[in-house]
Amino acid sequence: MNGVERRGFQPEMTFKYFQGRARLVQTLFGWGRENIELGLAAKRTGIICVGLQSAFSTAKRCQEKQPLLL
Repeated sequence: MNGVERRGFQPEMTFKYFQGRARLVQTLFGWGRENIELGLAAKRTGIICVGLQSAFSTAKRCQEKQPLLL
C-alpha cells in the first residue's frame, strides 16, 4: 500500500470506527496522526496530496531492479 492509498484508507477507518478522532487512532493503532490528518483534509477538500519523492528519487524501483519478481 503506497502513501496515497494509505492516506485514503486510514481516514476511512478513522471516520467509520472513531468518529474522525485522529489522536485516538494514533494511540490504538500506532498510525501517524499527521498522515491521518492529511488524509482527512484530502477527503474534506477533494485535493489529494501526492509525494514527489519517487519522481525525484535516483533509486530504481523494485520492478526495474528485479523484473522477474512480477
